[in-house]
Amino acid sequence: MTKKTLSLILISIVVMATVLAACGNSKDNSTTPAPSQSEGNQSTGSTDEKVTLRIMTRTAGTSPTVTAYQGLLKKFMEENPNITVVDESLNDEAAFNNKFKTGLATGNLPEIWMNYGGESFKEYAKNVALDLQPFLDADKKWSGDFLPLLGTWQYKDVPGTFGVPTEFYSVAVYYNKELFEKAGAEVPKTVEEIPALVEKFKAVGAVPMAMGEKENFRGGHLISNLALKKYGFQKTQDLISGTAKWNDADMVSLLTTMKEWQDAGVFGKNIVTMDGNSASTMFFEGKSAMYFEGVWALSQMAASPIADKIGVITFPGYKDKPDLKDNWFGGAGGYSVSKAATGAKQDAAIKLLKYMTSAEAFQYYLKETKGGVYPVKMEVDPATVDPITAQYMAALKTASDFKGEITEYSPITQLLDKTRNEIQGMFAGNSPQTTGDAIQKFVDSNTK
Repeated sequence: MTKKTLSLILISIVVMATVLAACGNSKDNSTTPAPSQSEGNQSTGSTDEKVTLRIMTRTAGTSPTVTAYQGLLKKFMEENPNITVVDESLNDEAAFNNKFKTGLATGNLPEIWMNYGGESFKEYAKNVALDLQPFLDADKKWSGDFLPLLGTWQYKDVPGTFGVPTEFYSVAVYYNKELFEKAGAEVPKTVEEIPALVEKFKAVGAVPMAMGEKENFRGGHLISNLALKKYGFQKTQDLISGTAKWNDADMVSLLTTMKEWQDAGVFGKNIVTMDGNSASTMFFEGKSAMYFEGVWALSQMAASPIADKIGVITFPGYKDKPDLKDNWFGGAGGYSVSKAATGAKQDAAIKLLKYMTSAEAFQYYLKETKGGVYPVKMEVDPATVDPITAQYMAALKTASDFKGEITEYSPITQLLDKTRNEIQGMFAGNSPQTTGDAIQKFVDSNTK
């Protein structure tokens, strides 16, 4: 899966990171209640005035997610008869983008729209998105339920928070419990323990963690994940500001770790020509003990022939950096509110925003779609999801922060592809130092 493919998946799925088939039925056969209008969901002003809101997402079509989304909008209007919500969602990416651009150009944006924050959203935060921080501060129940994802819409030089999550993606490690037992190996708790697994799994005809680098996004994911575990998000910020370099000792050490793992056999053979399907097949056939992959693989895991043997852990941290071990590689998509919405219209927009992103709303999605992983902390009946999803959700509870690929935060749009290509070149034979030098040279040549 390339970064572009991941973005398309995240945009088209919207509220769920993935839709799964449930392994069992809920013990509670009653209808899940819609989000209640609790104190935290009350309007910030009078609701006597009739208001019409527009919301634009990519949640359109006939999927269970769309049905649940439309059901929530209907329930909201039933509970708030003075507020009419016009759903302007479009499933087609080009149509969605064109409509958004037209609204931006004409000053006619919908009151609520979906986006993915990050560096590319910064100009919108400055000019057209409402600062939601006062509302988050005023409603600690609502804001406190979110996973640590609000940083997606926060900027050092633009005070405030300009979006809230309605979906997210993250990457973890799936592992074969039976294979670990067969090899007499412990699930790694630190990065340093991973190379020692090679010999143990070689004895049972397997490798520790097969990786298909033919689609070169995995190298970019891996170095970003290692950087978060070793140096925290500060390293990303320093690389983007130029105070750190891709060829400095820190980054070359991470590249060296990846190269040493390849040479030792951690990833298996010929990883540059191995694609993701081949790596997942190795995992499902018991030829790879672990699989470094995202939340989007949950449905595949649940439907696999070894589903009852699969466990989930966060990617291990470094032994000397225990304070950073709960940093996760991941990101979010969510809703922003137009700054142009004022008075009663703003009150109504905030009320709808809270309603659609409350823990109760995601419980409703879970019930109606029979699966999913969501951007809030909420209790889930294990009977309503497959066991692997339940384990993934349990692992997520350890997360202290979610951050994306290092290059996502760079204004140099071509840096993502350049970095991935150079890392792939390293796996094909280039040295870690040569790889770091090439990336830094590219950065220097594209920095004014």
